[in-house]
Amino acid sequence: MKKIVWFVTVFIAFHSANAQTPFFNEKDSIEIKGKVIGYNPGQKDHFLSFSTYNLFGKSTSQAIQIEDNGDFWIKLYQPYEGDVQLNYKDAFINVYAKANSILQLEIYDSKVKEQTDNENAFVAKGELAGLNNLNFKFQTAYNKHSFKSKIDMGNKLQTDSAFAASVVVMLDEQLAFLSLFVKNNQIMDQKFINWQRSRFQYEAGQSILFFPFAGKYNKEITQKQLMKLISTIPINNENALNSSSYYAFLNSLVGAQQIMININPMYDVIKSKSGKNTVSICLDEIDKFATGIARELQYLGSFLNKAGSGSDPMPYLARFNEVINNPFLKQYIKATQAPLHKASNEFDIVARLKAQKVKPILKERLINIFSQYKGVSLYIDFWGDWCGPCMSELPIYPNLINALAENPIKFLFLSAFTTEESMLAIKKKFKINGDFINLSKDEVNIVNNVFEFHSYPSHFLVNNKGVVISKMSQTTLSTVSQKAKEIAALLNK
Repeated sequence: MKKIVWFVTVFIAFHSANAQTPFFNEKDSIEIKGKVIGYNPGQKDHFLSFSTYNLFGKSTSQAIQIEDNGDFWIKLYQPYEGDVQLNYKDAFINVYAKANSILQLEIYDSKVKEQTDNENAFVAKGELAGLNNLNFKFQTAYNKHSFKSKIDMGNKLQTDSAFAASVVVMLDEQLAFLSLFVKNNQIMDQKFINWQRSRFQYEAGQSILFFPFAGKYNKEITQKQLMKLISTIPINNENALNSSSYYAFLNSLVGAQQIMININPMYDVIKSKSGKNTVSICLDEIDKFATGIARELQYLGSFLNKAGSGSDPMPYLARFNEVINNPFLKQYIKATQAPLHKASNEFDIVARLKAQKVKPILKERLINIFSQYKGVSLYIDFWGDWCGPCMSELPIYPNLINALAENPIKFLFLSAFTTEESMLAIKKKFKINGDFINLSKDEVNIVNNVFEFHSYPSHFLVNNKGVVISKMSQTTLSTVSQKAKEIAALLNK
């Protein structure tokens, strides 16, 4: 009898271990609720902001107003369990959340500081309390620790291998710190350990992949060299599926390969001889190093990159479907087979502002701002003086504005996390003929919800009825004429 019980137990364990892990959820929500202890409704910070991440490491932010008694509640969607970023005042922390579980938080208002003592400012309760409180303790210890290693992303004179080596040295120091923390605190929670290790590994991997193509395209780099640079970063790692950094790393790996294949003349020869294009060669390379869900995610990234560029990915559909077996990822493919280049959902700005569930006084100025522009077409740029891409784009605006001089359109520049003095100085420096308005932190949270943008710069085209009709891409000197024609065409529809 004992042998039978033993056999059944082993059989079940074996098949449970080998059954496909669902990994992703399609419908379930993450619920986060709690209280800001010591919250004062008269203070300047009235919002909590939460960032969730998709399967490519891209974030989506949603802000909620704190109730007068300090209570807050929100439901979020993320396709996997893992890190959700919370922002309150100047503190940005990662919390661990999963579908069908309630994450309960107490935030002590007087103790919230920028990247310092998170352990005392944030307290988790309920099912996810152990992992999160351990995480707060670890983040506090990490932020207080002085690391010896340094990396210099701005030094373009160093070779790719030298930069990668400096990143690996820093990574080794971070992992050693994690190991010591685990040992000193006698931590047995493997989920916590894997989560923290993954964050370090895949943030390092993203930096290494970014460097050869950031401000200095390495036109000689090959697939073999690229893989050598990231040789210490595990590509196939199901233990990392609760880390947004892992998904961002896989997406960066696809992007780096596609750039490499497009700019290295060696691949022109390969294309000529084989008749293959960038996508086909990229998929061939993925097949050499990726397996399982990592391979499927990179195939999906390649497919969506092709669709997102306005190109037709359908010629490769059979190959994508052959590799991508996960039902959730298949749904991504199916959804993309609809019209490939959908325009932004149109919406009335003022109407959406009025529908926001925040105190009227917090959105009153925004409603007045956008109401006064009704009757004229509007190009909106959300920017900040801390944002590199924003600052590189601003000097180009006089050219774009001049190119549209014959069109009835105004330009509105809304600055975020920027002082009034800096905003006005930048307008004067670049001689931009547009309206500049500096947003408060509360207003930034509100416009993030209304316009549903989560990165800077972000641009929107608004018709004379106050309706957003398109989200616009960034402007460069080489695209001024093309962008002006695109804007004029959209306004004349």
